[in-house]
Amino acid sequence: MSFRHIQIDPMTPTIGAMISGVDLNSTRSEDVYEEIKKALWQYGVVFFRKQALKPEAYIRLGQNFGEMEQHEFFPHIEGHPQIQLISNQGNEAPETDRWHTDVTFRKKPNMVSILRITDLPPAGGDTMWMHAGAAYDALNPGMQQMLEGLQADHDLPWAFRRINATERLAKRASAKSGMLVTANAHECKMIENTPTVTHPAVITHPYTGRKILFVNSIWTKRLLGMHMDLSEAVLNMLYEWVKKPEFMVRFRWEKDSVAMWDNCATQHYAVFDYAPHYRAGQRMTCGSFVPTLNPVAASAANAGGQPSVMRQLLDSTRMQAASPREQQAVEAIFSALENVDLNAVAAAAQRR
Repeated sequence: MSFRHIQIDPMTPTIGAMISGVDLNSTRSEDVYEEIKKALWQYGVVFFRKQALKPEAYIRLGQNFGEMEQHEFFPHIEGHPQIQLISNQGNEAPETDRWHTDVTFRKKPNMVSILRITDLPPAGGDTMWMHAGAAYDALNPGMQQMLEGLQADHDLPWAFRRINATERLAKRASAKSGMLVTANAHECKMIENTPTVTHPAVITHPYTGRKILFVNSIWTKRLLGMHMDLSEAVLNMLYEWVKKPEFMVRFRWEKDSVAMWDNCATQHYAVFDYAPHYRAGQRMTCGSFVPTLNPVAASAANAGGQPSVMRQLLDSTRMQAASPREQQAVEAIFSALENVDLNAVAAAAQRR
């Protein structure tokens, strides 16, 4: 894929690219934003250096990927609820030092996350990403076939109970409201507000058509349709599988660096090796997607996981809202078009 408005330097053969030649504070070019999108879908995560983003420019960048939201857990910068504040200090590990995809406990997880680190520890504090499409591709066909037939529960209250976070959250809620909130009451409210959701264990990327392994070690509770012990064993095997370095890229933060990742196609891990020092950043979450498996779309994607020229014409938002039968019909049409050798058709027309 060629880029005319930005410079792309891949960081590994599998995932990650550095983008240069653009000032995100000053650009308003739709062509630039469109190429950033294409790079993101191709590489899974992209990085920028020396981008002292102002809030308005930060939001302008995020708007290209859909509606932005305020997160369930994090505060935001004053006057800009779209920009979340995340930080950690001390010896207690944050919940993000495990491989995960963000907010898969929602029916529609966010599509893109953007992070700018504002405060760095003296050393450490890197973030790693892995490509869950590459992890799926490297599985043997039998395992792929089994996983494609499975659904998985994703559960926020269950995950927080596992890490014993309910007590801390209840204390925060008490401080915020000025009233005593017990851990049990807080957990019951969380269960009411965020019930368990079910997603396919393998999904189809809405922009590239690539198959993605869609279970993660924080939010996925169990695989449905199998014994609890077997579910736990298969999930633990997959959590170990995604740790292969061949699927990964590691990013060392510098002042005013920005990372943007495809939350559908990747998992990430914030390395907690900087205790007791302070680390903080500003994050945005943009757009959303419905995790679904569409074998027709997946088979039409090329081996590199990149969208074809034809597929770039698809309105992914409308596709996600369509019925399964409508999706299959549209995908069948595009799959047929992608199998047509347009060069041969053009050459034949010239000969007439």
